[in-house]
Amino acid sequence: LQALDFLHLRQVIHRDLKSSSILLGVDGTVKLADFGFCTQLTPEQDQWSSVVGTAHWMAPEVVSGSPYGPKVDIWSFEIVTIEMGEGEPPYF
Repeated sequence: LQALDFLHLRQVIHRDLKSSSILLGVDGTVKLADFGFCTQLTPEQDQWSSVVGTAHWMAPEVVSGSPYGPKVDIWSFEIVTIEMGEGEPPYF
């Protein structure tokens, strides 16, 4: 969550957060990776509507092409937590 907070404070949306984007080091450190779909919000464009990401981890507003902001990353993170407990993302 610290990595998402870092991005969101800088008006950056990851947009493709999934389990394979979270790296775990042998020393227990956790890092966020795979920034290929990141985008930066601006005062002129404070929401996006592009459909990007990986299907099982995409927030409903991304799937539907509705305007969205940083909260879509929180949705994806929650899907990752479900996946950690269940062994696969919901509706897989």
